[in-house]
Amino acid sequence: MNGYGKCAGKDLCIICNDCSGTIKTIDGMVCTNCMPKDLLSQAKSLRKHNIISFQKTFPDYISCAGFTNNVNEKNGLTNRSAAITSFTPTSLIDELNAQIASAESIDIVVSFIITSGLSLLLGSLTKFTRYGKLRVITTAYMGATEYSALVELFDLPNTEVRMELNADRTRLHAKSFIFNRSNGDSVVFVGSANISRSALTSGEEWEVKLREKDVPEVIVDLRQSYESLWNSNSIKPVTKKNRAEIEAALERRGM
Repeated sequence: MNGYGKCAGKDLCIICNDCSGTIKTIDGMVCTNCMPKDLLSQAKSLRKHNIISFQKTFPDYISCAGFTNNVNEKNGLTNRSAAITSFTPTSLIDELNAQIASAESIDIVVSFIITSGLSLLLGSLTKFTRYGKLRVITTAYMGATEYSALVELFDLPNTEVRMELNADRTRLHAKSFIFNRSNGDSVVFVGSANISRSALTSGEEWEVKLREKDVPEVIVDLRQSYESLWNSNSIKPVTKKNRAEIEAALERRGM
């Protein structure tokens, strides 16, 4: 028993397991004593705040029980192929950043890229591209891609960006993140998520995490599909020099 005493309510806080949880997070209910104080003012919007991510960032955080916060991560998806949805114990952004940190090369294809979403990956990608190669394919579909987000990618070293600019005639909806490793431990995410803040954090997106160790043939197929798309005549290499062409394509929107 801690100093606060047993609180009423059936949903116990997942951190102290003593007080009644009143704030819903992606991992379960958290009491106001254990929720980081700087986040309390945002409680109404924290429907899917990932408390496990907070623990990784602040490992010495003390819960209301007076013990070091040691949220159990046994349900994490690090060591297996798995589905990632709003109901699973990890978020897509956490999984992607973890994979970026140890990848040798990365291949991404998404329909659109939004600055708010890319900002969640940019820190990891900045470190990664100092030594690893990044390839990104995106589109002008619906005019959703933001040119400012493309500029962030253009400024990264060891990075190539290609884009489908004729979205009014073609329909590229593929969404995949391929993390290549020469030791046979590559990982691929395939699903519905583009690079936007909601898609990577709190949106109702469904992804499948595929480990090369579990499904090697599937990884080969996905790599071959990416190479075919990368070299397709409908996909054009773009840089800052193509700004006028890109913005014109985004303006057409490809409805």
